[in-house]
Amino acid sequence: MKAILVLVTALWAPWPTSAGQCAGAEKQLQSISSALAHEALDKAEQILDSLEQSYPDCPETLLDRARLLNSKGNATAAEEAFVRYQEAAPDESRGYAYFGRFLLEERQYARADATSLLALEKNPSEPVALALRGEILVMKGQVQEGTSLLEQACQIDPDNIDANFALGTLYDKENRHADAARHFERVVAIDARDPRAWDYLALNIEIVGDVDRAGKAYRNALDVNQRGRRFDAFLDYNYGRFLMNGNQLKEAKEHLDRAVELTPNVRAVWYERAKVNLSMKNYEDARVDGERAATLRDTRGVILDLQIYALLGQIYGRLGNKELASKYAALSRRTPVPIKETR
Repeated sequence: MKAILVLVTALWAPWPTSAGQCAGAEKQLQSISSALAHEALDKAEQILDSLEQSYPDCPETLLDRARLLNSKGNATAAEEAFVRYQEAAPDESRGYAYFGRFLLEERQYARADATSLLALEKNPSEPVALALRGEILVMKGQVQEGTSLLEQACQIDPDNIDANFALGTLYDKENRHADAARHFERVVAIDARDPRAWDYLALNIEIVGDVDRAGKAYRNALDVNQRGRRFDAFLDYNYGRFLMNGNQLKEAKEHLDRAVELTPNVRAVWYERAKVNLSMKNYEDARVDGERAATLRDTRGVILDLQIYALLGQIYGRLGNKELASKYAALSRRTPVPIKETR
């Protein structure tokens, strides 16, 4: 996919309180921020190590060090660096905003909530702070207010990865698939190594009807889906389902086999593999998968009980078990279709 954006780094604005200590280091700081946005951690660390030697009193190096440590999974050292930055630059919104996102990733929700408020108080126009606060408000059920802040963040900094990702997921839930795809396209244009963004992009453009682009996006996601904090455990399920819809049954089963290994307690993965096995005439395997799916709850309504019963009825019919085929056919007739509430 052609990149449709020119990268605007997170350090798009000057740093008033630290300009003196950091004067002359702006280019290196922007390079570090760009490297962090692209998850090029080795490059970011190399530049940062050099900059810390040349500008030992520049507070921005503390913030970049904290972000780097967080990206490398060293939470304890990252938190210490964030605190040191706040002590060195107590009025800088970005420090609180990045620290708040760190706390959110660490599932320290109350602290993240309080820190996001403080970040906005320091600077109501800081896009990193707007993105963080907007995401937290959405999590708290204040969707309209949160969406407004996320949109403001994107208006100020169109390449803010967090704001674009959060808006993309919101629009995905609201079935605004073209809008969702637009935001995920921005994310992968900035950071092509995010498998979750590629996966979301593929899902949404698949629904819009661009099957070829969806397939390419899924394959891009697979290429970068490495174990770590951004690993996408549902990618093989989504791609397997996509391949099954294209009648690529052998390839679909390979990915659904992996999906079952990665998420064995998810009803949908067993259901989809049962469908593939049924299509491939692996009837006994389909039976095992279908019965396993029936034992798992699906509180989100992705795969309904009615779908499970209908599938098991077909499987037992192919196996020649008339008694169980009749049982599941009867369950299918008696099971109502849930009616979703409309707002």
